[in-house]
Amino acid sequence: MIKKNGFEFVANLGTLLSFVECLFFFQCSDYLERDVEFVHSVQRVIVEYIQSVYPGVKKLNYVSDGAPQHFKNNKNIFNLTYHYTDFGLPASWTFCATAHGKSAVDGIGAAFKHRANRHTLCSNSSSVILTPEDLYKFARHNNEINVFYMNRTHIKHNCERYDLHDRWKQYRVEEWIKQIRSQHQFDPIGIKKVECRRTSCSGNIETNEVNN
Repeated sequence: MIKKNGFEFVANLGTLLSFVECLFFFQCSDYLERDVEFVHSVQRVIVEYIQSVYPGVKKLNYVSDGAPQHFKNNKNIFNLTYHYTDFGLPASWTFCATAHGKSAVDGIGAAFKHRANRHTLCSNSSSVILTPEDLYKFARHNNEINVFYMNRTHIKHNCERYDLHDRWKQYRVEEWIKQIRSQHQFDPIGIKKVECRRTSCSGNIETNEVNN
């Protein structure tokens, strides 16, 4: 989910009120691992969409929970320092507490699962959803949500295009940020260098840099 902020301006002739516009994304894939390779590929899809529709956007801020297997880990944060190099747009990352309640994002997947299940139960055998491609074809008819499909070949090519495995192996980033679980805000200040904070508004900043 992407939130687009508005603004407020008061003048003698009128008032413009602020607003928030939410854009929803649904990613279908036959790649079942929710790992760093998948996350980087999805980031590329999101960035390319934003750059095509909102070319004036100057920076992204990802907000997610802190699940270490696919979000809050050293490889993802290391990739974050390459975000501008990879995609042409700088980015930060804010982590909420893992399993700390549900949000609107969780409802997107739940709604599609419910609709897909009802569709399957009410359809004949020729239109039953059996594969990820079937789910994508069903989901893309929803005009309120941006639906994308990405197969495992796409993810493999994305890793090769950006040399992700060589990048991680060369700098041995697994133990880069020692207490990454206690940090919740990450702001790159250059390639291989990031500022970490316990909260997004904390004044205590810890700088971590990968040594060559």
